[in-house]
Amino acid sequence: MNPRQRGSMLLSAIFMIVLLAGLMAGIAALSGQSSQRLIYEVQALQARLAAEAVLERKVYELLADIEEIDSVTATLGACDAEADAATVSAAGITQVRVLARGRCSTGALTVQRHIEVEVIE
Repeated sequence: MNPRQRGSMLLSAIFMIVLLAGLMAGIAALSGQSSQRLIYEVQALQARLAAEAVLERKVYELLADIEEIDSVTATLGACDAEADAATVSAAGITQVRVLARGRCSTGALTVQRHIEVEVIE
C-alpha cells in the first residue's frame, strides 16, 4: 500500500455518508410538504361540502316559503356551516340572496369556503 494513499478510503466513505444524509433530508422535507398540502385539500373539501349542505337546506326552505329568511346552521364533524338569506324585492319580483359559509378547523389550520346563490320567486 502506498503511504500517500493512506486514509483516502476513509475520506471517500465520509463523503458518501454526508451526501446520502443530505439526500435523505431533502426527501423527508418534500414528503412533509406534500402531506401538509394533502391535509389542506381535505379541509378545503370538507368546508365546501359543509357550505353546500346548509345551502341546499336553505334553498329547499325558500322553495317551500320564499319569506323564510331565518339562518340555517349545522355542525358536521370538525366543520361549522351557516346559511343566511337576504330579501331584495323590485317590480313585483321577490329575489332572495343566500350566502352559505363552511368553516373547518384542525389545530393551526382553518379553512373557509363561501357559496352564494339567488332564489327568484
